[in-house]
Amino acid sequence: MSTNDIRSVSELFADALNQFSALLRNELQLARKEMSLKASEATTAVALLVGAGLFLIAVLVELLAALAAWMQELGTGPSLAHLVAGGVGLLIVALLGGIGMNRLKANSMVPQRTFNQLQQDVAAAKEHV
Repeated sequence: MSTNDIRSVSELFADALNQFSALLRNELQLARKEMSLKASEATTAVALLVGAGLFLIAVLVELLAALAAWMQELGTGPSLAHLVAGGVGLLIVALLGGIGMNRLKANSMVPQRTFNQLQQDVAAAKEHV
């Protein structure tokens, strides 16, 4: 050992605190970047859902009207034909809404990489203590 390797306990403690502080800053920076990415993904998902919803309104109205007309041609009464067409439309809306909500669930917005890295940091710190 050289004389430069001998440091006091207070210097070692200060160095450890500085390294821990730097680690926390890096982890926070990673968390901010990952949350920004997740927010961007959520914004894109919402924009796509809105665009699809707007386009889908006109398409569904036309298709459901055609379904009701076709059922009337087959001999079904107008009331029943429109009721069935409305039920089909409701089923389509529920399916699309469920898919959209699934993509916006809270656990898909968690900064998973940051969380995993923090767990690794805690495990490494426990090994050194």
